[in-house]
Amino acid sequence: MIEQLYFKNLRGLDEATCQLAPNVNVWVGENGAGKTSVLESVSLLSTGRSFVTSRTKSLIQFDAPDLTVFARVMQCGVQNRLAVQCVQSGERRLRVNGASAKAQSALSRVLPALFVAPQMPDLVSGAPGDRRRFLDWGAFHCAGGQAGVFGDLRRALLQRNTGLRSGILTDRELVAWDQQIASLGEQVHGWREAFFARLATVFVEKLRAFDADLGIGLVYQKGWSDVELGQALEQSRPKDRRYRQTQVGPQRADLLIQRGGDRAGDVLSRGQSKTVHMALVLSQLEVAQRAGMSPVLCLDDPGAELDVNHQRVVWESLQSAQCQVLATGIDLARVGLPASVIDVARVFHVKRGQIELIKEG
Repeated sequence: MIEQLYFKNLRGLDEATCQLAPNVNVWVGENGAGKTSVLESVSLLSTGRSFVTSRTKSLIQFDAPDLTVFARVMQCGVQNRLAVQCVQSGERRLRVNGASAKAQSALSRVLPALFVAPQMPDLVSGAPGDRRRFLDWGAFHCAGGQAGVFGDLRRALLQRNTGLRSGILTDRELVAWDQQIASLGEQVHGWREAFFARLATVFVEKLRAFDADLGIGLVYQKGWSDVELGQALEQSRPKDRRYRQTQVGPQRADLLIQRGGDRAGDVLSRGQSKTVHMALVLSQLEVAQRAGMSPVLCLDDPGAELDVNHQRVVWESLQSAQCQVLATGIDLARVGLPASVIDVARVFHVKRGQIELIKEG
């Protein structure tokens, strides 16, 4: 839970400090007022990047040398202070409780956050990489995943692929990389599989609340055949040399979302895809809570994603979950808040870069 959020030189906004309520916080205002930037500051703290753009530099006000975001966060009964400073040169400085942090994972562990926004691809029609990130969020936050293992695996795969593209990688060198990738990849697979097992059960309940007739099934595909990863890599070496890229492994994993044996993205309408995506995010939230985490859910203009009936289902689920929600919209009606939530919500108005508290909640 975020207790206080501060930002300086954040794109489109003046310097501001927001004291947040433990349940629902809403930023309202005209399009282009800077509402989404508030949620981007949370994304920067939690994931190291914006959910809108991969160019962190674009978050800095054009006439400022750097951007600072600070948050006071309560997680598992412990209060922490998180800070990120991004410089125009591309340098990022991370701090936890006043001390320098070596990696983004130190902040991510303290502030797990989920995002639903029109700018983001939905999991149903998005690329496999989007779904792998979804799996890895759960593997990291819900199944004990270690950031160092994920990072070592990425580097090992990068080195193997670089060697394959050069065409000079010997069999002996391939064996060395394969052994490392097999060890790391099996660990990542175990965490993903553990998260998926919990997710699949919860997802059935969440989707039923939206639409009992969609008939969606989930399948976790690990990225190689039913043998040990080391053996799969060995068997794939001739093909890897031919295509100059590693063809099997955890980097090929996917969360298959199917309807009657077909890829759901090919047979569902856009509205149905958005419904399935929302059910997956709400399932992700519940699995994390069952694992002892308290993720913050950020909803950017939910009225653009869901119709009135589906917004009602979402807010009913969030009330039951008792999680902290940060939402934006042109007005409260656009956010879809029911009367019972409006009563407890803290509301901010954003206009011409300035943020004003207009309702305590």
